[in-house]
Amino acid sequence: MAWIYNSSMSSPAQPWNGTLLLDAHVAVLQGHAGGSDTHAHYAHQLLLSDGAPWQVEINGVQQHGQRLWLPSFQPHAILSAPQAGCTVFLEPTHADPAQIQQHLHALPDNALALHHWLPRLSRPQPLDRRVQAALSRIAQHLPGPVPAADIAEAAHLSTSQLHRRFQSDLAVTLRGWVLWQRLRSALMHHLRGHSLTDSAHAAGFADLAHLSRSLRRMFGIGAAQLHGLQLHAA
Repeated sequence: MAWIYNSSMSSPAQPWNGTLLLDAHVAVLQGHAGGSDTHAHYAHQLLLSDGAPWQVEINGVQQHGQRLWLPSFQPHAILSAPQAGCTVFLEPTHADPAQIQQHLHALPDNALALHHWLPRLSRPQPLDRRVQAALSRIAQHLPGPVPAADIAEAAHLSTSQLHRRFQSDLAVTLRGWVLWQRLRSALMHHLRGHSLTDSAHAAGFADLAHLSRSLRRMFGIGAAQLHGLQLHAA
């Protein structure tokens, strides 16, 4: 998925205002994204700026710079963001860490220019047919409950083998993958004009509080901070 935010947020409690572009496995966020509480998410995150530096906290240590890379599930907090900059999210199975490191300092902080760089940072991973079968069955269950036993049966794996496959092939747990899909679905639903409560239910969350807790844990923000975003077709 590709996201672009352009906001004037000055603290984690204020809404993010901007435009969100969505694609399958990549995200690009441009503008003043604001701060966040400590969080960790599935995607690699790149912070890019040609102006003021980003300031982040990683494992209690503050870092700042115009080009920063936060690997998948690296706990961090955004302390301050430049008024104009980009954040890139790349799902691990479609990212090439070597290429990210090689090109990080050359990447533009402009979303349009950055679009042409994304293929260099990506490395589509051919998935095992059993994992593909599992993902297809998960998609059939969502937004409802996703029973691990049924997913394992569809993939012709035992439940324990299924969990190991997700960790080795997708670099995330089965539960983490399902949560990632629910959050993405809720965000798209909300940005298409639905209320946050309706979007939470449409994505399979128990209620808005459940969605907000999940957003806080994975992105360091609450659901109310999404009100200012607008969806832009990729």
